[in-house]
Amino acid sequence: MVNSRLMQVLMAISIVSVSFSTSIANTGADAHFQEGVNYINKGDYKEAIEEFNKTLNIDPKYIDAYCGIGIAYINQKKYKEAIEALERAISLDSEKAIAYYLLGMAYEQIMSYGKAITAWNKFLALSPEGKSAERVKRHLQRLEEFEE
Repeated sequence: MVNSRLMQVLMAISIVSVSFSTSIANTGADAHFQEGVNYINKGDYKEAIEEFNKTLNIDPKYIDAYCGIGIAYINQKKYKEAIEALERAISLDSEKAIAYYLLGMAYEQIMSYGKAITAWNKFLALSPEGKSAERVKRHLQRLEEFEE
C-alpha cells in the first residue's frame, strides 16, 4: 500500500529516532543496540535482529531494541513479526511514540487499516508536532479516505 519512496522516508525517520532515543551509556546492551542500528543502516536486517536480541538478553526491557527489531522486520516484509516486537515495546512503555508510528506502518502493509489508523492516532497524541507528525497526518487522511 505504501509506495516505495514513502517507505524509505519513513524508515529513515524511524532509524534516526531509534538511534538517538537511547542514552549514550557504555553498557553491553547499549553497544549491541548501536551495532544493531549500524546493521539497519547497512541494510543487513538479519544481523541487526541478532544484535537487538543480544541487547534484550542483557536488558529484557530495552524498549528501543524492540523498535529496532520492528524496523528490521518491516524492511524484510515480515509484518507479523514486526507487530509482535512493536506490541512488546508498547507493553513496556505505552508512551513510546515511535513504536506506534512503526506499528501503524506494519498494520497498513497487511491491510489492517483500522489498526493502522488507531496506531497512528496514538502516535499523533504522543507526538503531535514536527515533520513526522505532518507526514502521518497527511498519510492518515489518505488512508481514512480509502477506508470510506
